[in-house]
Amino acid sequence: MRIQRALQVHDGPITEFVLSISGLTAAADNLHLVSYLSNKGISALSLLFDFDQHSYGEEISSSVFLARKLDSLKLQACKLKVPPWFVGFTRLTVLQLEMVCLPDDFFQSFLLECPLLEDLRASYVVGPSKLEIVGPPRLKVCIFRAYRVLETISFSSTPLLSLISIQAEMYVQYVSDTTAVDIVSTFVSLPALQQLNLSFECLHLLAAGPVPDRFPMALHHLEVLDIGNCYDDQCLLELEVLLCLIRSSPNLYKLTIQDTRILDGLNVERELTPLTSESNGYPDPEAEGSYCQSLTEVHVRNGKGSRDELDLLRFLLANAPRLSRIVIKPEYKLSWGSCVDFLEKVRQCECVSKEAEIIYVNMSDVILLSRRLTTS
Repeated sequence: MRIQRALQVHDGPITEFVLSISGLTAAADNLHLVSYLSNKGISALSLLFDFDQHSYGEEISSSVFLARKLDSLKLQACKLKVPPWFVGFTRLTVLQLEMVCLPDDFFQSFLLECPLLEDLRASYVVGPSKLEIVGPPRLKVCIFRAYRVLETISFSSTPLLSLISIQAEMYVQYVSDTTAVDIVSTFVSLPALQQLNLSFECLHLLAAGPVPDRFPMALHHLEVLDIGNCYDDQCLLELEVLLCLIRSSPNLYKLTIQDTRILDGLNVERELTPLTSESNGYPDPEAEGSYCQSLTEVHVRNGKGSRDELDLLRFLLANAPRLSRIVIKPEYKLSWGSCVDFLEKVRQCECVSKEAEIIYVNMSDVILLSRRLTTS
């Protein structure tokens, strides 16, 4: 291979190497160079192979696991199998996987051998049915996107984890109703969580088990909550999870709802009445009162102008003193007249914020209409 011959005439260490050539696959004859790089002190390695729509590429050479000094590893379009003799990447801080086929127990076993890992990103991966993150203790970012149903989601020994984004892109009817996740232990183990992005399928999974009104301890650091598209017209259980997260997040400042069907059946007076410290049997005096004191932005995608949407916005306007922007992206079939009518209904709601503004945007996020809301 020409690349390998060129590297062999290089004198001195090679600390960073990126392999990205059109048409290149993870064939064995292309990966002898990894063993060579391991002996050159490689610390940042990126192997970005071409994606084959019929498969996830070939199995990557086990020589990758000999590069013990890696602090950054990025793999694309290959199959990854951890050899039994692997003893860990003791310096690895960044792991990025895209279009990679992984063994089912990858997250339970591999991450235990990466004690310094801070940034984990796995996009469009296949294989794992369980997202069980046990450590690493320094992990701060976990981004996961898969083309299959997850059977469970859990985190433990991740005290610094601040950003979680989980997208399991499968229609909800394929999710087993018998699967149960302990939602309380999952989120109580995330004391530093600041941003949470969940697909609707994840809500469905979390709703399979008991869902409390709120968690035993508030998610004091959670500031951004983004809920993905809804694929079902019956979303009462998923709505319970969303409400639990809102109630448990006293410092939430940005809320994004990608599909308003999840609001169907929302009873604002019953569901969003401020909780006391004894609500649901979980004493937490710091979580008493309204949930909206820090809320600044609300984004609604695929807005339908429904009564449930109006009820939610009415509640937020009446209880969020810092609310400055409500951004609505209507669904494509909603008429312009319906948008204007809904906006006028919102303008008639009681508003405690002095800076609240409602904005309509098109599919390209270009502003179509905006109105300042007056304080009550």
